[in-house]
Amino acid sequence: MKPPVLLKTILDICFIFSAFSLIAVLLGLIIGLLAGSDISFISTEKIPENINEFALWGLIILELIKTGAYIYGLYVLRKLIRSFFRNKLYTKLQIASLNLGGRLICLSVILGAVSEFLKKMILANRITLNFGMEFSFSSFWIILAFGIFLIFLAKVFQNARQLKKENELTI
Repeated sequence: MKPPVLLKTILDICFIFSAFSLIAVLLGLIIGLLAGSDISFISTEKIPENINEFALWGLIILELIKTGAYIYGLYVLRKLIRSFFRNKLYTKLQIASLNLGGRLICLSVILGAVSEFLKKMILANRITLNFGMEFSFSSFWIILAFGIFLIFLAKVFQNARQLKKENELTI
């Protein structure tokens, strides 16, 4: 089997850019907190004056957790792709990586939806739910389906691992 070099390169680029953006935001938050300035650079939306500071920090922490889960999911998928270069299939590492990567992507997408809901509720003082269908690759449903697919693929790999062990035992 030929190693997936293009997929490894794309995941490496996505991971590096995502990690640098998270580090930049964290440094901006720390500098803003230490300097005592406002944290309005986090969002492009205008923050109302009567907003609860605790709610705003809760949103920021939720966004950081969502982004951290996404970046860690990319890291796990990078490790998974690198394991394919050893020409061994159906290892415990691959099964666990597929499962964890899928769960982290699902968690990130769900936290993103919760964050958007809370952002609208806190910043705009309105409650809206959007169950519409976008036709883009960054759609909530597409990314959620991708995460669930990775979890399903982990189960397929686990089943294939058991069949491979049984096949090795038979003469």
